[in-house]
Amino acid sequence: MKPTFTIIIFILFFCRGYSQTYKPFDTISFEKRKLFLKEFKSRNDQKIKEIKKTYSGKVSKEMEAVYKSQFEDFSRTIDNKELYFDDNLQNYIQKILTEITRNNPVLADKKISVYFSRDPEANAYSIGDGTIIFNLELLKYLNDEAEIGYIICHEIAHYTLNHRDKSIEKEISSQNLKDAKALEKDLKKSKFNKQIKSESFAKNSIYSRKNRSRLQEFQADSLGLDYFKKTNYNSASSINLLKHLSKTDIETDSLPRVSYPKNFTTKNQKFIKEWVAMEDYSKYSYSKENIFKWDVDSLKTHPNCEQRIEKINKLVKNSKTNYYADKAFFDDLKKRIEYEQIYSNYYIKNYGLSLYDALKLKEKNPKSVYLKEMIASNLDALANAKKEMRINSYIPSINPTEQTKSQQYYFNFVANLTLSELEQLALDYKN
Repeated sequence: MKPTFTIIIFILFFCRGYSQTYKPFDTISFEKRKLFLKEFKSRNDQKIKEIKKTYSGKVSKEMEAVYKSQFEDFSRTIDNKELYFDDNLQNYIQKILTEITRNNPVLADKKISVYFSRDPEANAYSIGDGTIIFNLELLKYLNDEAEIGYIICHEIAHYTLNHRDKSIEKEISSQNLKDAKALEKDLKKSKFNKQIKSESFAKNSIYSRKNRSRLQEFQADSLGLDYFKKTNYNSASSINLLKHLSKTDIETDSLPRVSYPKNFTTKNQKFIKEWVAMEDYSKYSYSKENIFKWDVDSLKTHPNCEQRIEKINKLVKNSKTNYYADKAFFDDLKKRIEYEQIYSNYYIKNYGLSLYDALKLKEKNPKSVYLKEMIASNLDALANAKKEMRINSYIPSINPTEQTKSQQYYFNFVANLTLSELEQLALDYKN
C-alpha cells in the first residue's frame, strides 16, 4: 500500500532554493513511457532479426530467448517508473549525445538513445540494441559535463563492438555445453572428490567469463576514448572520471550520532536511549563454512581503475578547453542531485536508504521543508512495512564487513523502533 503522504511530494513548491523546497523530475508521463516501450519493442524485434541472421541452431534460439527476457525485465523497470521522461533532462542528455555523434561520422547510422534512470547504483550500461542507461546517481561523483560525455562514449563503444552479443554467445557456446556434459559424466563415474571437481569447473567457468568482461572494458575504454577525442570535450576528463569511479563504493559522509536525539525528539515522542543500544557485531561471522574460497581479483568484472588509467593515460591529450553543451544545466543538476536521489529512493521504495540520506542532508540544511516532508514520508512507509512485517525489505541486517559504522548505527536504530514509535514519529513530522 502506498503511503498516504506521497501526494505531498508532488505538490511541493517550485524550487527557488533547494535547501527549502524541491520539485523532483518527472517519471510519471504515461504517453512518453508508452512511446518509449513501443520504440524499445521495435529495437528488440530488430535485434532478434539480426541474431537469426548471424547465428544458427541452439545458439540462435538461446540468444533470442535472452533478448526476449531482457525486454520483459526492462519493460517492468519502465512500468515501475524508474526511467526519467522529463523534457529538460532528456533535452540535456540529447545535447551531449549530439556533440558525440556529430563529431564521429562513423556513428551517423547508429540508432543510439540515452536515458537517465533513478537506479541508486552509480553506474551506466548499454542494453545492446543502441539503448544506453545512465543512472543519475553517477552525477554525485562527476566534476564536469565532459565526464558524462566520456561515459556515453564508453557505452557506445560497448554497443558498436557488439559486446553484449559476444558475451551471450560465449556463455551458450557448444564448447561450454560439451565441457559441462563431460563433467557430468565424470562426476557420475567418480567415487571421490565430486565436490572438488564441480567447484573447480564452476570457478574456471566464472573466472573465464569475468576475464572476458574485463577485456571488454579495456576495449570500450580505448574505442570510447577515440570517439571522445573527436569531440570538443577535454579528453583529460576521461582520466579524472576513472579516478572518481574508484571511490563510488565509499561513503563520503556520515550521520553524526548526536543527530539522533535532535531529529527524533518530537512533540509527542521523547527520544529513548534504548533505540541506539548496539550489540558488538565485530566478532560475528558472515561467511558460511561450506562456501569455497574464490580468487577475489578474478571475480572483478571491471578492471581496477588504476589499471584502466594506466592503459589510456598515454592516449590522452589535455589540449582543449572545458567545453559544455549546457553548463548552466549541468551546474543545476549538481545542486539538485542529493535532493533528487532522496526522492528517487523513496519513489522506488528504497525507504531505508531515502530516510538515511534525508537525515544526512538535513545536517546541512536543518530548515528544509522538503527534507522534513521526505523524512515524514519515509517514516510513514517504514511504519506500514513494520505493520505488514516487511521491515527487513528496507532495513538490512548489520554486516560490519560491508557497512560503515554510520550505516550500522542507523540500521540498528531503525530496527529498534517499535511500530507505535514509528507511527508517532511519522505523524509528528507531518504536523
